[in-house]
Amino acid sequence: MGIRITGIDVPFGGISWEYTETEKQAIQKLFFFLESKRLLTNPIEMEIKQWCIESALEIKRRLVDTLSECDFSKDTIGCIRSMIGACNDFLDRLDTVKETGIIFKNEKGDWANSAFSSAMKQFRNVFRENINLLSSVYGITFTKTIPTEY
Repeated sequence: MGIRITGIDVPFGGISWEYTETEKQAIQKLFFFLESKRLLTNPIEMEIKQWCIESALEIKRRLVDTLSECDFSKDTIGCIRSMIGACNDFLDRLDTVKETGIIFKNEKGDWANSAFSSAMKQFRNVFRENINLLSSVYGITFTKTIPTEY
């Protein structure tokens, strides 16, 4: 944990400060959050489009908030921005999915709706790649597995 000086009082003296999180701590908190997101880590047999939209929006908000927590390196900012972009792409691609109810997996284990399948694969692939990069840079283990879908 670091300390950032936020002000100095003169002539009588006095310093005000706030504690800041290190980059590693901020990424660890982000990982804890992402590990809890079923959209990323649970290869369930069915999904509901609206719930996926809400989850992607929540993930995107957390990613944006994380960017403002620390002065991250250029590479870390790039990883987080890539995940934000994946959220935006996922949400855009879900607009083409016409089902409003449950979207099931077929007997081959792929999503029955091809537009949803493609959107989910791309979304999870981007997150998997960037989480792996952040994990290796910061030496933090992402304890859940993001499914590889075919």
